[in-house]
Amino acid sequence: MSNHFDNATHAILNITDENDLRRLNRCVVDRLKSMRNRDAALKRRTLSVGQKVSWNGRNGHTEGTIVRIKRKKAICDVGVGRNWDVPLAMLKAI
Repeated sequence: MSNHFDNATHAILNITDENDLRRLNRCVVDRLKSMRNRDAALKRRTLSVGQKVSWNGRNGHTEGTIVRIKRKKAICDVGVGRNWDVPLAMLKAI
């Protein structure tokens, strides 16, 4: 682990006020959302409608074709008249 992580962990463990912990949690959640939004925006720019994609989900490895790209998900046609809403982060171009 990095020294920064160790220092942050030590500082967090020394916080005794519940309100401070809640504010810290809000900051962490906001940072994670920001990172996810950035990743989704990058995927939106690299994927396009009609493109063949694959992903690993609950049903294992699946392939499909992008029908529509939304803010954080893409609707993918997996055949047999089924469209799935797949998070952009899970998609890989094939």
